[in-house]
Amino acid sequence: MIIERYIATRYCAYLAMLFFGITGLYLLIEAFETLPDFLDKGVSFLTILVYFALISPKIIYQLSPLTVLLAGLLTMVTLGKSREIMAMRSVGISPGRIFMPVMASAITFSLLFLIMNIFLVPRAEEAAGLILQMELGKNQKKGVMVQGGRLFYRGKNSILSADLIIPDAQELAGIQWIFFNPDYSMSEFIAAPAARFVKGKWYFFNGILEKGDKVIFFKDLEKDLSVSPRDLAAIETPVEEAGFWVLLRAVKRLKRLGLPASSQEMVLLGYIFYPLLGVSLLYLCLPIAFYRLQGGPALGLVLGTGVAFSVWALWNMLFSMGKTGAIPPLLASILPHACLLTGGVWFRKKVKF
Repeated sequence: MIIERYIATRYCAYLAMLFFGITGLYLLIEAFETLPDFLDKGVSFLTILVYFALISPKIIYQLSPLTVLLAGLLTMVTLGKSREIMAMRSVGISPGRIFMPVMASAITFSLLFLIMNIFLVPRAEEAAGLILQMELGKNQKKGVMVQGGRLFYRGKNSILSADLIIPDAQELAGIQWIFFNPDYSMSEFIAAPAARFVKGKWYFFNGILEKGDKVIFFKDLEKDLSVSPRDLAAIETPVEEAGFWVLLRAVKRLKRLGLPASSQEMVLLGYIFYPLLGVSLLYLCLPIAFYRLQGGPALGLVLGTGVAFSVWALWNMLFSMGKTGAIPPLLASILPHACLLTGGVWFRKKVKF
């Protein structure tokens, strides 16, 4: 166990170094873009620090697969350069035993990043957006607020509350729409589980219409309203910025209503499968780095990094296809992992270390 702890400790050290270095670089770029605006508005130094601290979890999550991979490759490269791998092999330690602490550490950290993205990142992003809104005046459209995926819209003579679940706002769910007179007395109230905008009109389904003393239960209701999806989409938070639990509820609701949910389901699955890309990349690239150490310490690192960027491009392509429904979101999520794991198994069977 001493060897395993030694390798795992070295892996953790490289992972911490990479995160501080790469995250710091990203924050520096963000500072060049945002800091002048903060200084022009006279924002306090403490508030600026809080803002950058709040956007850091999202950056860490986005970089997690690459840093998990690079930390593993750096561990192997430095162990090979210092002849420690040769010493381990000379006393009968198998490559699998050398790989195991790196893979175990990568899985542990990837799961931590997944949990962080589910519970911490959405709240941190919301708080960072609130700072931009309050300090820089980067507010969303007047009369509109989006909180936790729920839309609250104040129109000229109406107030709308609904779940914002479709990127172009052509469809809404959980609608409560109040219409009032100039004296602010209620003229109509519509409550419906779903609504769709088609050819300039809103269509509500399976809800109730309250007008005066009458309450009408309807299956389909057509309304020609002054509010269009453009008014709502202009302020909509992108699906990618919605939290895990909001997306989970939205996907369940959309499927229950028989509405398309590819975009929300793809982003939801991305929460789970994206941080695990680092583990799948390591499974393929570690034996490649181990095998190519004889060609120079940097060669395995270069090969692994090239594979990482190829997989990143593949992930983004499949992610876009999954969001549009061109392929099933679940297939789009697991296909990169399946390719990497299959490649890792093949490499281990074909190559003797």
